[in-house]
Amino acid sequence: MSTTSPERPVRPQVPPSIFSPGLRSTSLGAAALISLFALEYIAVGAAMPTVAADLDGYHLYNMAFGATVAASVVGMVVGGWWSDRSGPRPVVLAGTGLFTAGLLVAGLAASMEVFVVGRGLQGLGSGLSTVALYVVIAQRIPDQRRPSVFSLLAAAWVVPGLAGPLLTGVVVERFTWHWVFLGVVPFVGVSVLVLRRALAGTRPGAGAPHLRPRTILWAVVAAVAVGALNLAGDSVDGFERAVGPVLLLLLLAASWHLLPAGTLTLGRGLPSVIGVRAAMGGSFLAAEAYLPLMLRDEHGYSPAQAGAVLAVASVAWALGSWAQGRLGESVDRYTLMRVGVTVFLALMVGLILAVALRWPGWSVVLLYGAATLGVGLAYPTTSLLTMRLSPEAEIGRNSSALQVGESLTGAVTLAVTGVVFGLFYASQPHAAFVGTLAVAVSVGAVSVLSAWRTRP
Repeated sequence: MSTTSPERPVRPQVPPSIFSPGLRSTSLGAAALISLFALEYIAVGAAMPTVAADLDGYHLYNMAFGATVAASVVGMVVGGWWSDRSGPRPVVLAGTGLFTAGLLVAGLAASMEVFVVGRGLQGLGSGLSTVALYVVIAQRIPDQRRPSVFSLLAAAWVVPGLAGPLLTGVVVERFTWHWVFLGVVPFVGVSVLVLRRALAGTRPGAGAPHLRPRTILWAVVAAVAVGALNLAGDSVDGFERAVGPVLLLLLLAASWHLLPAGTLTLGRGLPSVIGVRAAMGGSFLAAEAYLPLMLRDEHGYSPAQAGAVLAVASVAWALGSWAQGRLGESVDRYTLMRVGVTVFLALMVGLILAVALRWPGWSVVLLYGAATLGVGLAYPTTSLLTMRLSPEAEIGRNSSALQVGESLTGAVTLAVTGVVFGLFYASQPHAAFVGTLAVAVSVGAVSVLSAWRTRP
């Protein structure tokens, strides 16, 4: 009788770091592109007053933001299906090409109308590229190293968030606002060169379906509704009051067709993972929209001091994301996501209490910063679980749904908080701030409910 023990399967060797030779093209290239998208998204806010004055374009001020958000929704939907069908390489190249074209159009614009077109092209290009980058990560980065990559992507948002407004101010004052856009163009090319090796190793998803025309139609419907809500969300008078519910219904119908079946009813597994991301994103977006204003109005903070709440939150988010990236393979990611959203919701309840009882401004800054630490734990985990729960031929489509769901929920939440704020701010400003946070907490509660339904 043979005493030889059966051979044990050899476990594939996992690179020790996301900066190892086989992985660094993906990790560094993706982080570089995401940081440029983040920089343009954040920096334009600091440059817009100067742009509007120079181009006599105050009548299209909001549209300069709304066009980018709306076009990015179409880019996300098309980018997900296209990446599954043809592989992410042509999608990244098309997206970065459109983003670059948008930078050039906006940077060379001689009228506000042309500037808005450029901003729309930027949104379309960044939407295409961002979803495709998720597919690149899924194909090129082993599952064990993906938490570290998502931690790096969080840092790619934090640095522009901290330095972007200051850098933009210097460029506008010392040179001209045109260079806020034109100056980014060479860096897009460098980022694509860094990503080139990773793109060469990508592939189409086996058996991925074609993009259906009705999907594009619903993406356009969602984009138009999001753009309209960006323009009318802070008004409760006249036409906006009548059209608001119609826009919300259109977004609900579009979500039903664009998101995986069961998402709106929090079906178990992937639909609820998307639900966690959407509700959490809508909640912190609504809070961030009004906290700086509240600190200015009720605590006498200067603009720089009020902005500290966003800076502290950005650092805390990055810290939470870094922490989840350092955890080993033995950590149950479903449990980690529940912990993250629970921490977020509990501290958001503390935040609304602090605002309602007029606690000192520094307590508001610290509470919100601690709350976003929970977001840092849960947010990248939704990306990781989406990849784990998706067949290869659907990674692009489901990554698209993850981001589209967040965008649509954010638009709806901001519209609702805008109505609440508009109803109370003139007569009861304190009640207006408490009301907007109540909306944010209510949406955040949905993320906790969703988190308990994510395990298949």
